[in-house]
Amino acid sequence: MKKIILLVTSTVLTVAILFTACNKTKMYANRLDGGEWHITELSVDGVTEAELPHWQIGECDAYKESCTGDWENHEGGKGKFAWQFREKGNKFEISNQSELTGEHKQDEAILQCQNFSGVYEVKEHKKKSMTFETSSAVGFSGKKVVMKIEKE
Repeated sequence: MKKIILLVTSTVLTVAILFTACNKTKMYANRLDGGEWHITELSVDGVTEAELPHWQIGECDAYKESCTGDWENHEGGKGKFAWQFREKGNKFEISNQSELTGEHKQDEAILQCQNFSGVYEVKEHKKKSMTFETSSAVGFSGKKVVMKIEKE
């Protein structure tokens, strides 16, 4: 009888751990979607970008569709990007989805989005703030890139 109880308990715990791990990615995605996020730090090897953009993130079901957002600068330029959490919420990927237009404010936002596209390690994940780091951003390969965002 003790063996059966032990077996049932261990099975329930294993299923609960697996369920929680799978849902962590969805939980992080749910926190990010549907709102405005300000980038409070965007640095390359410790040097902060002169212009810090903000993101407009649309509602998204990360398991049913590609999640997208707008990378916006203070001049009103916008670049579209796709994003996703993966590896149990330990990785965050952003990918530029826009092409250059020939308009300065648009192209400035698109180029910044392109240069900072990549796969980031999630260093901090709170309900209203997140910190990501990578050394493989598209425009800064081999350099340490730090991105911190806060929900408006």
